[in-house]
Amino acid sequence: MRLPPLAAGLGLLAASLLAGPVAGRVTDGRQGLAGVRIYPDRQPRVSPADDLPEAITDADGRFRLELDSRDAVLAVEKDGWRRDLVPAAEWPRDIVLRPGPAFRREAVFIVRLDFTDEPSKLPDGALRELLFSRRPGVASAANYLYEVSKGALSLVEGRFLKLRSAEHPAPRHDNHKEAMARWVLERLQGETWADCDRVDNRTGAARPDGKPDHLWIITPGAPQSLTADESHLKAVSLLMPLPWRKAQRWPLLFMTEEVPLGNIVHEAFHAMGEHRVDDLYLGCDDPLTAGIWDLMDAGQYRGWDRSHPEEGPWVEDTGYSPSHPTAWVRSELWYRGYFRGGVPRLAVKGRTWEGWIAPASRAPGADPQWVTLPDPRKKGRFFSLEVRQPWGFERGRVGGRFGPGHAGLVVARVDPSLLSYGEPRGPVRVVDAHPGSPEPPKPRFPCGRWELDDAAFNLGPGENSKGRSGPLSWEVLETDASGRMRVRVALDKR
Repeated sequence: MRLPPLAAGLGLLAASLLAGPVAGRVTDGRQGLAGVRIYPDRQPRVSPADDLPEAITDADGRFRLELDSRDAVLAVEKDGWRRDLVPAAEWPRDIVLRPGPAFRREAVFIVRLDFTDEPSKLPDGALRELLFSRRPGVASAANYLYEVSKGALSLVEGRFLKLRSAEHPAPRHDNHKEAMARWVLERLQGETWADCDRVDNRTGAARPDGKPDHLWIITPGAPQSLTADESHLKAVSLLMPLPWRKAQRWPLLFMTEEVPLGNIVHEAFHAMGEHRVDDLYLGCDDPLTAGIWDLMDAGQYRGWDRSHPEEGPWVEDTGYSPSHPTAWVRSELWYRGYFRGGVPRLAVKGRTWEGWIAPASRAPGADPQWVTLPDPRKKGRFFSLEVRQPWGFERGRVGGRFGPGHAGLVVARVDPSLLSYGEPRGPVRVVDAHPGSPEPPKPRFPCGRWELDDAAFNLGPGENSKGRSGPLSWEVLETDASGRMRVRVALDKR
């Protein structure tokens, strides 16, 4: 029997729930699990209007939580265990969490660099909330990284240093950033990093490497990534030689205090692996890359409520809900594959396959979350299939538009040979399920970058269940209330 499309199925299920208490139990597969945090999965915001309801499981793993009638998914998390997003269809039975083998905390050394002619305006408390808050529902860098790592990475504040420089007077331009970063590094000589050096920056291994896990330099001012004003500074990830040891390079982020969350975590991904994670976009006039479907493309700007590039504020309503990375970026590039186990992959060897694909945002389970097939036209190139649902940070608005293709099966062609350091070469090309559909009205992403917000294949009115790219064809056969999709794929014979 064909089940209703997921969006409709979850909508009906959520509508049938009455606002009020929901009781449940979390186990490790054998017995109740205490100390698990549970809260409704709602759109993260930088400054949410209210605190979300939250419950902590008791010694037997039981919880009781007050919900709204709109709530259809629960976030379930405990440090050291795989974080999961659990749809309402699964609440009546025990929720099972599995241990997370790679859990660790990564510390950020924050340098607030003020200038004698321009002090910081964002209060320290607001900056800490944007970067480190773990309150449910807050759009912060810590919450984003905890979610996309599925509970494996907790970002924490290490040290907080304030510096003031008279050596870089206005007008300050974007090409002055490296000189300003070098000035900061000179003042860090002799510092000890025991409280900020917990991981190898290149590989992600849980061992010190003589560098701070994260070094973020934050200046006053507006973000050039949105304003396109060359008198403003653009967020960037740099690999800088140390002034006192030229042969050693440190990764660092340089950004302004008004930069949106999407830019922060985009640049952080560059640094986590020392630039193994590449930009996926091409120039502003080249549309068909990864669009909103990856943090490393236009997905860093997902979450955009109104058009105001010249005036701000930017943090509150621009880029507050960045997309997840694609399965390839998350499992193979991020820290050079250190978190590979978080996205189960099925590499199809034959020419046909049919089966279930679980949402990429959920904890690993019995079904693959990433299915790949080789592209016979070029050695090393492959097709990638994953299921994306509008849960967690993936709920972000895109140009004020909701419509067909906003969730479902995302198909892409991936060419690892196009990875680069420097000029992006577009190694990921997402297949558009609705080619020729009109772009949303303004606001648009910076420089009018293509959004591809309707690129997912799905069942239902206005959506496409079938597609083709070169020798590969696929069809979505059914969906279920757990967010899975049953898919059939086939490769033509040569």
